[in-house]
Amino acid sequence: MQLPSHPLYSLQLTPRFDADGASSLTVLLRLQLPTIKAQEPVFVFDTFYGNVPGHPFQEKDIKSTDDEGPLDIRFHDLPSQGRDQQQHWVFTRDTRGDIILRFDVFPRKVDVRTPLGARIDLRRDQGGLHGAGNWFLPQLISEQVFTVIVKWNVPADAPESTRCVWSYGEGSKPIVRVDRAKILANTVYMVGPVQSYPEVSSGNDGAFSACYWFGSLPPNLDRLKGYNTSLFPKMAAFFESSGKPYRIFMRKSGIGFGGTGFDSSYMLEYNDSSSDVTDDALIKLFTHEMVHSFAAISPEEDGYENEWFTEGIAELYSSYLPYRFGFRDKDFLIQSINDHLQGYFTNPRIKMDTRDAAEAMFNDWYAEWISYKRGFAYLLFVDLYLRKHSRSYDFSTAGPLDSIVLDLAKRNRQGETVRANEWLKGLHKYLGNDEFPVEEHFEDMLRGRHIIDFNGLFLGDPSNKLNPSQLPIMQFGFEKRSLNSRVITGLIPGSPAAAAGLWEGAHIVSTSRSSDCVEDIHQTYRIVVQDGDRTRDIDYLPRMKETAPAWQLEE
Repeated sequence: MQLPSHPLYSLQLTPRFDADGASSLTVLLRLQLPTIKAQEPVFVFDTFYGNVPGHPFQEKDIKSTDDEGPLDIRFHDLPSQGRDQQQHWVFTRDTRGDIILRFDVFPRKVDVRTPLGARIDLRRDQGGLHGAGNWFLPQLISEQVFTVIVKWNVPADAPESTRCVWSYGEGSKPIVRVDRAKILANTVYMVGPVQSYPEVSSGNDGAFSACYWFGSLPPNLDRLKGYNTSLFPKMAAFFESSGKPYRIFMRKSGIGFGGTGFDSSYMLEYNDSSSDVTDDALIKLFTHEMVHSFAAISPEEDGYENEWFTEGIAELYSSYLPYRFGFRDKDFLIQSINDHLQGYFTNPRIKMDTRDAAEAMFNDWYAEWISYKRGFAYLLFVDLYLRKHSRSYDFSTAGPLDSIVLDLAKRNRQGETVRANEWLKGLHKYLGNDEFPVEEHFEDMLRGRHIIDFNGLFLGDPSNKLNPSQLPIMQFGFEKRSLNSRVITGLIPGSPAAAAGLWEGAHIVSTSRSSDCVEDIHQTYRIVVQDGDRTRDIDYLPRMKETAPAWQLEE
């Protein structure tokens, strides 16, 4: 095979099997690098990311060599940035020639008490394994372009049903890409008795889309899995990013429903209760996660990940694109916009700083949704304002906001550092001499000093204006961390939860999806608790009597 002339960065994965299927991976990394000085940081590893602890490596687990023989490796923890933690990996002497790292990777042990987080960890699932590279691979500290090779080394005793999939290809033949080293971290790996739709041949099949899972999918996911393969070519064309394959990975979990986006792929997590998720909710989720693979900007210098944009634009386009692409009608568009706005305006933390919300998102019912719903509301406001300013009223076609987003996304994919400042420059370009206070409005949004006002704005036609309303404020009535401990703590006296019969110290058996309640002021929340030798269902509307001013579209 004729390889490109760039330095080599190869990853070989050897799956191991036990009586229950794929059980671990043996990793072999080979790098062609110039001499690296002793104690110079070579790799960075995420020891805690997205509320998920990384693979618990110890220095002795990593067997590294170069042309001169064994290379000792040392880990140095870095000061934490926000909620995440990293460490540098360094060698104890100067390197010479190719560097080889060998180590074993084992799936994370999880149960119903495992906190929800990014879907990155390597997990066992119905005879197979899947996970993202950034959970078990050190990331080379380099922006150099490499000839990246990924190869699965399937042992002869592997079950006949074994298939191997990476975000950029399937099969045991080497998959070659010219890219930066980070491509290995921000992609998904899957091995075992893989099911797929549509059926695809082994190897790198170019620009196509497919879904992969183990076992049997719930009926609703099975019925709608084809939406992803229909959505992908339209989204790739919209973002002017055609020519790459796209893969959707689905993992079954004891608890949790949601997704995490990666390069050319995303991971969807579902559980046994996901079978009652509505088709429209699945359409929004599928679209949201796919947008993540196309639209992103860089973190700020202080580490803030600009989630107002990454999550906000994914939420916005989860409403817009199914309508624009012809998959859903205008009723879906209006209803989904109203759902997102309800999540924004009825949040009791509506004035919380986005950076504080990012820190608290995995432990606070309401901080979790700040970046999603505030980001959505801000970007919806900007879109409607720019359309009114530029008289771009045809909502079925792209407007000035889309042009800004596409430009930022394209520059980000090309490796340029694109941050909020570039976003603001894009706004100024389209606003021209308009006196709208772009920077002040943006900073007020980030800090929670300003509740977004849609007065005078409309959707496509002046008759479709947003109208003021009063909506009841969210209140789940107990600490979110109770979902991990499985014991109710922090019960608020007089709350709807307490009025429904929930008590401090109650042991949780199961719960419904809180996300359904965030977007629907009429949706009840269910907690099943242990009551002596029986279980007891407690249902209540997680809303206060107090209301908040809001804006909604007329249906």
